[in-house]
Amino acid sequence: MRMTLLLLARFSISGRAAFLLLTSSFIFAHMLPAQTAVVAHRGFSAIAPENTLIAFEQAIACGADYFELDVQRSRSGSAIVIHDETVDRTASDGSTGAIAAMNDRTVAQTRVGFSSQFGDAFVDEKIPTLREALTLAKGRIAVCIEIKARNLEAEVLSIVEELEMIDEVIIFSFDADFLKEIRNLNSQIHILFLEETATPLTFATAVSLRAQAIGVGGKTEITPEFLTEARRNGLEVWQWTVNDPVEMKRLIGIGIDGIITNHPDQALRLIAE
Repeated sequence: MRMTLLLLARFSISGRAAFLLLTSSFIFAHMLPAQTAVVAHRGFSAIAPENTLIAFEQAIACGADYFELDVQRSRSGSAIVIHDETVDRTASDGSTGAIAAMNDRTVAQTRVGFSSQFGDAFVDEKIPTLREALTLAKGRIAVCIEIKARNLEAEVLSIVEELEMIDEVIIFSFDADFLKEIRNLNSQIHILFLEETATPLTFATAVSLRAQAIGVGGKTEITPEFLTEARRNGLEVWQWTVNDPVEMKRLIGIGIDGIITNHPDQALRLIAE
């Protein structure tokens, strides 16, 4: 399934051809060679400000399979690409306050250059909208969209559908209710259920959502047996946020389906080796 999604994203296959390709992927899934997908966490955030267009461009340039982003809801109801509920941590222009209290114009004027981390190289970077991020990605790289706020499901899907990118995105959330609403609104889009520590209930919840994958944090011990159990449930396993090359190499070696990392270049190099 993962390999098919990547093919659809890279080559913009749609319509009947996409349906046939997806169908065949289920039939021949066990015949395909395993390869770990590399997901640039908030873009290539080790070298550029997280969740910005330049970080997403850098993820594309390094050859990552996906970039991941987070969406919050502005006062105007728009899907805004930022991890936190406020701009306090990421703003480099002294701005503070909750995204939910800001209109779209105020958000667009806020700068998030992380001058303390990256010097003056990115001082003019702004907070993008989901539409801007997806427009940049379309036909170039697949995108993981993590929904962080309530009442964004319909807005997110509307943008994805308008841009004809159903086959180029996967929706993430820790909140099963968000994913349930996504699934109710669209039966085709790929979804991934996030949990810090996976349990048997994690598998059951993901299956009930008709999810394609689970995403687990570092508190979950990923073993070959864990991967086998997930696959018995028809699920891929992705882990976040893996920045230690030794752990990357171990996970790649046992066949994890996806690694979410701030350093996609390192993961790609290990896979090539």
